[in-house]
Amino acid sequence: MKRVFAWKAAAAAVLAAVIIPGCGYQFSGSGSLPDGVTGLCVAVPENRSSDIGLAPMVASAVVTEAVAAGADAAVGCTGRSGSLMGEIRTVSTSTITRNSDGDGTEERVTITASFRLADEDGAVLWQRASVTGTETYSVTPGADSTAARNAALGEAAKDLAENVWVGLTQRF
Repeated sequence: MKRVFAWKAAAAAVLAAVIIPGCGYQFSGSGSLPDGVTGLCVAVPENRSSDIGLAPMVASAVVTEAVAAGADAAVGCTGRSGSLMGEIRTVSTSTITRNSDGDGTEERVTITASFRLADEDGAVLWQRASVTGTETYSVTPGADSTAARNAALGEAAKDLAENVWVGLTQRF
């Protein structure tokens, strides 16, 4: 019985190894930076929201995403071939779940930003007017949800950074 299961598992693994590459599947954001950019300087984005401390959080999340993908990236640096600049345009919070009394029990925070990548001469290589990051968090009716919202902002910044990185490295 164990021998039949092992054979089936091995066959499934071989089949997956053959089918997945053949269908063009790849992990998102696994491409390279555009037009020969080998290193990335990430500027702290301009923050047009009322959320203090969000801009450095977003810049750090973008660098973390880039480094995790194997890129050379840093916040507020010089000497790299690409500069990523951005602007946090809005941060919105909306109630997505209510209890039977109509009180909100779950909210979603959304960060909307714009980004552009320029080369050493300032030529724009890539830009997106609207990139978003979202996160949902629980709230207790009548209680202060500031800490939960702040934690959700951190997760939304990571989601935003992932979406920026995917956009930067996607090739169609």
